[in-house]
Amino acid sequence: MGDDHPMTAPIRIAVIGAGMSGLAALRALTRAGLDVTGYEAGSAIGGMWRYNNDSGLSAAYASLETNTSRRRMQYPSLPMPTPVPEFPHHSDMLAYLEAYARTNDLARHVHFGCPVEKVQPAELGWEVTAGHAPPARFDWVVAASGHYWDPAIPELTGEFHGTSMHARDYRTADAFAGQRVVVVGGAQSALDIVAEIAAVAERTILACSHVHHLLPRRVLGRPFDDFDTAAALYLPLPVARLLARSMMTLGRATPARGRLPPPVHPMFETRWPAVVAPAAEAAIASAAFESRPHLAALAGDGVVFGDGSRERVDAIVFATGYRISFPFLPEPLGRGNGWEFPLYRRILSPHASGLAFIGVLEPGPGLFEIVERQAEWLAEVASGRLTVPHRAARWQAIDAGGERGSRRQFAATGRHTILVNRHAYLRLLARDLNHPARR
Repeated sequence: MGDDHPMTAPIRIAVIGAGMSGLAALRALTRAGLDVTGYEAGSAIGGMWRYNNDSGLSAAYASLETNTSRRRMQYPSLPMPTPVPEFPHHSDMLAYLEAYARTNDLARHVHFGCPVEKVQPAELGWEVTAGHAPPARFDWVVAASGHYWDPAIPELTGEFHGTSMHARDYRTADAFAGQRVVVVGGAQSALDIVAEIAAVAERTILACSHVHHLLPRRVLGRPFDDFDTAAALYLPLPVARLLARSMMTLGRATPARGRLPPPVHPMFETRWPAVVAPAAEAAIASAAFESRPHLAALAGDGVVFGDGSRERVDAIVFATGYRISFPFLPEPLGRGNGWEFPLYRRILSPHASGLAFIGVLEPGPGLFEIVERQAEWLAEVASGRLTVPHRAARWQAIDAGGERGSRRQFAATGRHTILVNRHAYLRLLARDLNHPARR
């Protein structure tokens, strides 16, 4: 005798990406009992942490180490083995992600070597076209492929006849031996790369009018990010800055700035500080490279700086960040505006139902914890156990500028900024999950 009640079709979800964010999404969604299919452009998991990933999207260079400590570079559900260095190398991070995938049996859900070409709305869901497979229909699409792949290079007048590249394509300094090189940028990767190139180049110049605030890796015998606790959320920013500077002074750990130009914003506002690796700190202290204003124009065999001076150079490396771009999505679903990318709870697209993003935010240290919590929040929504408000109310929450702790730090970056105070954000997600009826 047949069942009088028709069976409900399982909720089908496509997860795009099998790096840090994609693996967290795969784990949470499969644990929630949903029908999950993963798509990864590369031939294996790892995303940006797989050096020379055959996806062509990894920005890892040979010497890359994390700028936050091991404790902050792990998912809450899987502690990183203690033999891993305090500031892990990219190979350590890849091994950890592979262990996470094995522990949670995630690879069997993923189509590898299968780049997603198009995601478009379809009747009652989404249609995903990937690799050579026919289009497939899903109820949800989760973009978890990262936003560190589409280089943002400033538009400059003139032409340059030498070698020009973005930091995404930088691997080692060997190619710059004996050359005259300009590195453009004032944040983390710019400082790492200019220090490395300065060790082999004839002359190296950092072109940036305002270099970020600098923090040491360690202070008072501990990683500096150990002191970034939830209690800091209750401190006024001037007090947090005073404490940070006092600790660096007491621990004799204030990074030397040499001739680097000063930042134009208060510490912990507008941008996160750069954490100075030992090699970069040594290069700054020894004046291994010159510091010049921003790059203003290209001039054949040289460049022109913001102060009007001109230099002959052989190569330019643009460490100038990335655009937020998901080209498989139609506009405006997958394109950011500078640092702005509006999402409800920094996860759900306000433009279309059933479209979510994991990891499109800048929290300073602690992104691994955040993406796992985001994925758990999304699993509750997709499975129907957590309700979200109607679209107008979601837009209202987005336009309010996010969490109060994030607004007070990063309002100048835009009300839809991806910069976030991680403690305020994690507290908001926890409130939703502990009180599903609250919105």
